Amino acid sequence: MKPPRSLKITDHEIGSGPPCVPGDLAICHCVCKRRKGDVLFATDAEAPYSIQVGRRDYYAGIEYGLLGMRIGGRRAVIAPPNLTYDERKTYPDLPANAVLIYELQLVALPEKWDSDMQQRLSARPDQQSRGVD
Repeated sequence: MKPPRSLKITDHEIGSGPPCVPGDLAICHCVCKRRKGDVLFATDAEAPYSIQVGRRDYYAGIEYGLLGMRIGGRRAVIAPPNLTYDERKTYPDLPANAVLIYELQLVALPEKWDSDMQQRLSARPDQQSRGVD
């Protein structure tokens, strides 16, 4: 699961510990803004988001933006319109050409929700189709 080239990621603080990879349960704070600066949504200081990275049940820009982050890290992720489709469903006033900016802070990586995902992602495609390890 590699981030698309159209996603612009800028690290403000690197953090420490192992990087976030698909299969991790990531606990993070997030602020989502439009380019004009108006905030669409943000986590509460006491209630960060729990995101199962790689499950693709959350906003694409946030999931891709979490990849490689380390605990305590902070980064800005600029998501182009083709990665904001779920946000447009949630926020119908959001125009189709909206570019969104996510400010992410990784708080914790407490566990893996899918402990086999990293192995499956690194397996060669011809091995996956035959079930060869």
